[in-house]
Amino acid sequence: MACSKFFSGDLPELLNEVIQYFHYDYKTLHSCILVNRLWCRLAIPLLWEDPFSIKSPKNYRFIEIYLSNFCNDDKTRLNEYVIHNGLFPSNTLFNYPKFIQHLDTYKVCNIIGKWIISISIARGQHSN
Repeated sequence: MACSKFFSGDLPELLNEVIQYFHYDYKTLHSCILVNRLWCRLAIPLLWEDPFSIKSPKNYRFIEIYLSNFCNDDKTRLNEYVIHNGLFPSNTLFNYPKFIQHLDTYKVCNIIGKWIISISIARGQHSN
């Protein structure tokens, strides 16, 4: 009975403290999101609070996830810039933009530039 109460009552709070310990260890946090839903729900906000600071060769993919959270009118406006809705994930588990705590506009602009290059390269490969 005590074990059951432990797992249903105090575990999320204790687990949250453990996961907070790995706040800036992105590799460990990424592993945590793969354990189960509870671990994922606790680790995702830490991973997404400053995603543009994560050193990863493909961190420009964050842009597509953020754009997928735009309203339909904004997505339609992006078509004017030849950025089509087909680039965005259609369904995400979380409202990722709400987790942003730090936003360095220089880093965001840099990553948008990398993202534009990557979609240009992808379009070039598809047209060949």
